[in-house]
Amino acid sequence: MKLNSALPSLAVLTLGVSLTANAQLNAPNGLAFDGSGNLWLANKGSNQLLELNPSNGHVINTITAGLNGPTRVTLAHGLLFVANFTGNNITVYNPHTLKLVRTITNRAFVNPLGVAVDAYGDVYVGNNQANTVTAINVSGGLVETLGQDKSGFQFTAPGAITIHGRKIYAGFGPGFGENAVISYNVGEFLTNDPQEITVYTDTVNTGPTGIAFDAQENVYIADFYSETWVKYSPDGKLLLVVKQGVLTPEGIALDCSGNVYVSNENLNNITVYNSSGTLINTLN
Repeated sequence: MKLNSALPSLAVLTLGVSLTANAQLNAPNGLAFDGSGNLWLANKGSNQLLELNPSNGHVINTITAGLNGPTRVTLAHGLLFVANFTGNNITVYNPHTLKLVRTITNRAFVNPLGVAVDAYGDVYVGNNQANTVTAINVSGGLVETLGQDKSGFQFTAPGAITIHGRKIYAGFGPGFGENAVISYNVGEFLTNDPQEITVYTDTVNTGPTGIAFDAQENVYIADFYSETWVKYSPDGKLLLVVKQGVLTPEGIALDCSGNVYVSNENLNNITVYNSSGTLINTLN
C-alpha cells in the first residue's frame, strides 16, 4: 500500500543518545525484539530509534543520527537495520554501542517500507512507491530489483518484508493483484526466480505493514487499511482477527511469551495482547 506516511557509504558517528524514563511516541512504526527481550521501535515522527522496556514503555536508549523518516526495523547479524522512508536509504547500527555502522544507498530505493537481511548478510528492501523489491549483496552491490514474481504477480506497494528461516515474506497492497503477504524461497529472489509458496490473505483491503512469527510458525500480520492484526497458520489458514485497540497499525512483534505488540501510528501508542488476542496493556 502506498502510505503517506552504488555502494554503501561507511561511517562511524557520535549519536544523539539519551537515557530517559519516558518518551513521546510519534507516529510509531516498525517493531523488533532483541536477544535481551527489549523492544526496538522506529519512532518515525521524531526521527528516532527507541529501545524500550516492553513491560512499561520506558525508554532505555535513543538513537537519532542518520535517521530520516524511519519506518521498519530488523535485527540481523548482531546489527539493527532501519529503513528510512524519507531518506531513501537503510541505516545500520550497533545496538550495544548505539553507533551508526554504515548507510546503504542505491538509486533503486524509493520510500522503503521494508527491510530484511538473510543468513549471508544480503539486504532486501521493499520500495513502497516504486512497486519493487531490491536485493543488495553483503558487499553492498546491487543484485537486482524485481517488480513481479515468477507467476506474474506484480509487487504492488510493498509495506513489509521479513525473512524467517529460509523464506522471505513480503506484504503487498491493493493494485495489480493480491492484497496479501506472500512467502518465497529466499534464494529464488537472488536468482530472479521468486515462486510463490504460500499466500496469506483474507481477501479484504488489508494493506500489510508488519509480519511476525510465533514458536509454532504461525504468521502474524499488521494490516493498515483494515486496522486489524491477524494470525494465520503456517499453511495460510486464517485463525484470528483482532480489531480492539488497533488503528493504522505499522508494526507487529512477539515477545518470548507469545504476547503480541502492535504499533498504532495515528494513536501514537503500542497495544499489547496475549496469545488469545485479548488487549492486556497499552504503551504510550
